[in-house]
Amino acid sequence: MRTSQLVTSYIQAVIFAAIGAKSVMAWLREREQRSAHLAIATGLFAVSSLIGAISATLWDTGKGEVAPRALTITSSIVLFLSLYAFLLFLSDFVHFRPWAHVLSGFATVSNIVLAFIERPDLRFDPQKGIVAIPGIHNPISFRAYIGYVLLYLAAAFGILFVAFFIYGLRVAGRARTRMLLIGGGFFLIFAVIGLIPRLLFGNPTAETIRQVSTAAQYVALLAGPLLYLGFTPPDRFKRRASGDRPQTGETYVRMAS
Repeated sequence: MRTSQLVTSYIQAVIFAAIGAKSVMAWLREREQRSAHLAIATGLFAVSSLIGAISATLWDTGKGEVAPRALTITSSIVLFLSLYAFLLFLSDFVHFRPWAHVLSGFATVSNIVLAFIERPDLRFDPQKGIVAIPGIHNPISFRAYIGYVLLYLAAAFGILFVAFFIYGLRVAGRARTRMLLIGGGFFLIFAVIGLIPRLLFGNPTAETIRQVSTAAQYVALLAGPLLYLGFTPPDRFKRRASGDRPQTGETYVRMAS
């Protein structure tokens, strides 16, 4: 089962790396602000996914193993910056009020600072379940910190899901198809976040952790193709899905019709 989970993790990483690579290539061609924001967002998200796959390979949390703190901090920073870039990309064609930009920037900086301050003070013991790590004292409970991070991630991906979905309903043709695909991909990631509290709160058994982790990975795996087709759809797919004829000079970052 662990082998299957690792394979799934690397498939996710490859899909997101493909999205990031095509986004960067598009930015190199277009040199536009929207393409730059998307290239940064998808590139960082791909790095975050790859770090997660490598971490799962080297350290088996089911056996109580914990990844080095430096890697955990790096992974958190990359993920927070990726989300900020996704929100910037969204704001390129969906109006954001000035206070929303300030709030998202402040939240990102705060999250990065907390990633340095907070240290894991619990781990999974195969015999005892989740147990405390002695000798570690945090300004706030690490469990409470994780709860806050999950709420932040749920809010960020929820905003992306709702915004892309609503925007998709307001446009037509290939733009609608792409918006709804992107919204669907972010919704699946949002759903995965909803499964994580089952692993961290209460006292889950090793079997519960295995089942929930497997379900979360497969749901997340479905998000990759949706985001890939939404952000970087092949010309043949675009024509069949929307019935539109390709337009000269159009790139995947030109979302609005």
